[in-house]
Amino acid sequence: MTFWTLLLANTRLQLRNRNSLFWHFAFPLVFMVLFGLIFGQGPGVLNIGMVTNNSAPAQHFQAAFNEIEGVELIRGEEAVLLEDLKDGQIHLLVAFRAAEAGQPVDVELFYDQNEMLTTGAARSMVRGVLDGITKAVLEVPELFRLKETAISTEIMTFMSFLLPGVIGMSIMFSALFGTAYPLVTEREKGILRRVKLTPVKTAVFLGAKAVGMTVIAFMQAAIIIVTGISFFDVQILGSLPAAALVALLGALMMVSLGLLIAGVAKRVESVDSIANVIAMPMMFLAGTFFEIDGAPDWLQSVARILPLTHLNNALREVLIRGQELAAVLPALLTMVAWALGFILAAAYLFRWESPKTQGNNRKAA
Repeated sequence: MTFWTLLLANTRLQLRNRNSLFWHFAFPLVFMVLFGLIFGQGPGVLNIGMVTNNSAPAQHFQAAFNEIEGVELIRGEEAVLLEDLKDGQIHLLVAFRAAEAGQPVDVELFYDQNEMLTTGAARSMVRGVLDGITKAVLEVPELFRLKETAISTEIMTFMSFLLPGVIGMSIMFSALFGTAYPLVTEREKGILRRVKLTPVKTAVFLGAKAVGMTVIAFMQAAIIIVTGISFFDVQILGSLPAAALVALLGALMMVSLGLLIAGVAKRVESVDSIANVIAMPMMFLAGTFFEIDGAPDWLQSVARILPLTHLNNALREVLIRGQELAAVLPALLTMVAWALGFILAAAYLFRWESPKTQGNNRKAA
């Protein structure tokens, strides 16, 4: 009963604090919306690759697309255009095959199944043009025999890449500041000293704070995912329960780091400095906004160790690439290891009383 009472009280304090509400919910959404408006808009022109056999139907197809605004038809070799499709340089590939006399022309469409919104519009457009040529131009019952092939690629839109990073970043900032600030403040005000004198166990007291921050982390993740789907057409291919487990482990890891910061910080004024020194490098090196493949090898090696890197990568693999939990098991185990290390260090450094209070007590004694 004591645990749930403390959990409810801590959660209410966080949600009633306007500053906390901004940093928990508005701050990550502002980041996401700004980056989405600047970088997240797709191309204005629909690029369609074409492999032609120079037959009359193919020439009619090309002539029809030349009259459509907002579409650029790119001719080339099939192997080259397939690579362009995988790299995201074209949205659809139309390949005209050789046809025997009196037989329908085989047309094969290649598209990226991870970009269903864009490719769906392009495929509908191609079908409409083929039907129009069949009925209006050549006036035969069946001219084309259409085959579609989905190409699975590792290319993702910027917003799809950004969304898991924003979730990881928001969990990190909320956990670090939402855990360290209240604990250090309560220690300076003597609240922790009074709690220590009550029957409430230390594990129950700190556990209630950790679970409360985890609840807020889930709320953050849900809001960010809904925003990404609703406003930026982010494709969620993976399991939401699996992503929830990843977010849970990530939140516990970051809350443990927040407890460690609370143990290191002697005064509430120092929480800001310590937390930012830890959080800011992680935010930029952990692949939150962009890949760091162009960074020096030694810096990439450092980035691969960071706790936020494992959280971002696991969220990205599960949510955007549709991977199972087994595929991200190494990242999950690494997060658990980080969490245990932070908890052990926090338990060693944690103090119920501030140095100033301890000094006053010694003088009084």
